[in-house]
Amino acid sequence: MKEIDIFIDSKDLSKVTDILQKHKAGVTFFDVQGTGRTPKETPENIQSYQTGRTTLARFIGKTHVISIVSDNKVDMIVNEITNSFESKEGPFGVLFVKDVLNAYELGTTLRDDALLISQ
Repeated sequence: MKEIDIFIDSKDLSKVTDILQKHKAGVTFFDVQGTGRTPKETPENIQSYQTGRTTLARFIGKTHVISIVSDNKVDMIVNEITNSFESKEGPFGVLFVKDVLNAYELGTTLRDDALLISQ
């Protein structure tokens, strides 16, 4: 099994979740704040005055999408997601693939790939 972690702008969430759900993969997502390799300039908004200055934001907001998929589906899903962002206007985010060594469903005897099969 593999864990796919994707960090994207919230406006791109439906693009990514549509691909994951097409492959019947579970999806978890939430808003996060952080820094990365390519900080964006954001307008500074100060209540007492408007200078029009731009500053580097300390933290950038993204959406973190997590999905666990079987080994035989991961390449296809990753290719679909990365191809859906092909443009000269990037980067749009990052995608990480990690090994999941063991998985257990609490309260049952199901484990590992059996957890990924719809029942």
